Amino acid sequence: MRRVVALLAVMLAASCGEGLPGGLGLGAGDSASAEMPPDTAQTDAPEPETEAPAETEMAAAQPAEESNRSFLAALFGGNARAAAPEETADGEARVVEAALVPEGGNAAPESEIAFGTRLPYGQVARICGLSGKQMGKTTDQYPDSRPVYRLYDSDPGNTEPHSFYLTGFADGCARQFTAALAVFGSVEMHEQLRYGLPAEVQPYSDTDKAYERLKRRVCGKPRRKPCGARIDRLARDTVFVSIYGRFDSNAQWMNLLLHRGEMVAQDNKQAVEG
Repeated sequence: MRRVVALLAVMLAASCGEGLPGGLGLGAGDSASAEMPPDTAQTDAPEPETEAPAETEMAAAQPAEESNRSFLAALFGGNARAAAPEETADGEARVVEAALVPEGGNAAPESEIAFGTRLPYGQVARICGLSGKQMGKTTDQYPDSRPVYRLYDSDPGNTEPHSFYLTGFADGCARQFTAALAVFGSVEMHEQLRYGLPAEVQPYSDTDKAYERLKRRVCGKPRRKPCGARIDRLARDTVFVSIYGRFDSNAQWMNLLLHRGEMVAQDNKQAVEG
């Protein structure tokens, strides 16, 4: 960084008409001066001193100031991203790049529905800017200590389908859906149920397949094998949400799989007969 600051000081001094220390050159500018023909040099000889009006001096100073501003704008401003020096640490490089992102480059997430909308069962929609009071009562959270995700019931005690809200997403917005009952299901519970049933009895669904991919990446285990020693690491921010259309018995229900603040899969499940 000190090298960049020093180079900027030298280039600014050159643009203001000051001499460069130690004969430091600026590339093409020096070549042009060296190749200047003799008659051009004579043309630039100083003329007899005349008294110039004040406005003329101001006009002459403005191009230099504009040149300096243009130089700085080209280096730091505008819509361009300034390249970080190679020796800059990785963290510093990210900070510099983030500071030069044009305004409006990262638009805030927008709600997909208006507050008060009733969604059909089976649909999930993003809704932003709601307070806890607007969403209702917290009925479940995961993990129990230092929770990442929370479930809100808009009408606690109502056993008919109504609006629920789910928070903990990376975009800062909630997800709304309609249910009579919604609960979190841990990855440990999922493995007990999933690996206790043969695939021909309970076929692998989209959430099952997505979990297998996450488990392979985090735990290094193949399909249909438990995560093992790294289950706690996977469980920190990975959880299932079971969404029921009826409060009592349900022949089918909807599942969501959440991981690191994202909904990575959604599907419908059916109860195993017999």
